[in-house]
Amino acid sequence: MPMADLKQLEFCLLRYVPNVVRGEFANIGVLLFEPQANGFRFADVRMTSDWRRATCLDQLVDIEVLQALEVDLHTQLQHPQDVGLLLDKLEESLANLIQISPRKMCLAADPAWEMDTLCSIYLEEPQLEALPVANRQKGEQAMIRSQMKDAFTRAGVWALGMEHTSAAKYTKKKGDPLFFDFGYVVGSEVRFFQAVPLTTTSNRAIAVNLANRYPRVADCIFKETMSTAQLTAVVSDGLDRTDPDILFALSEFKENQVRLATTADMPSVAEKARQELNARGR
Repeated sequence: MPMADLKQLEFCLLRYVPNVVRGEFANIGVLLFEPQANGFRFADVRMTSDWRRATCLDQLVDIEVLQALEVDLHTQLQHPQDVGLLLDKLEESLANLIQISPRKMCLAADPAWEMDTLCSIYLEEPQLEALPVANRQKGEQAMIRSQMKDAFTRAGVWALGMEHTSAAKYTKKKGDPLFFDFGYVVGSEVRFFQAVPLTTTSNRAIAVNLANRYPRVADCIFKETMSTAQLTAVVSDGLDRTDPDILFALSEFKENQVRLATTADMPSVAEKARQELNARGR
């Protein structure tokens, strides 16, 4: 095909970096753009389907969290915007856990075809058979969420509350990646519960980001609904409370007025919620 007929594209890689000091990373995703004056004509993101390179660097990596990132990025790519601003925003929100490589240019007749090519180069290991998702051990966040849902369901509360509530409903920011796992309203208060894994470096970085964001989100909720927001972070039972990184994450929750509960606490927390909702109904 003549060079004049090829599209000028830009791409960058998403890299999982569990230990910034060592500088080791695994490519986990590709972002591909066809820029134009007011955003981009084509934009897509593709995450790896083979997470073994990431697990070699971090055996406790929470794959479900990384997979959720693809959904969040797809949402943001639906809204035309400057590519540079989008990447700056992503780098700021992802902190050091996931890094974005420098942007590179490429020429292609079909952007979708080029995405397949880039993924085969940077993400795939064709000589190995990828481990099916169904055979992977469930991540820590999913396990916490499951125990939380089970406790609220047994108390008869889950069906009365709000599941997977988007923070964008209150912040009015398109593509806001924050979703609250569960919540319910009592009088002028809305009480949210979030499954928060803390056993890996990547999870702790996400947890600290949640703690620091919460006060601003709570202000948005009050302005939008005149309701006072209360957030409870639900963590695994038996955390190593001598680990300085875990202690730092827990201190960030305390400083930002985020309550803490363990999975072992959930039956009593759910029972309290049942009593509050019953009292409100009388």
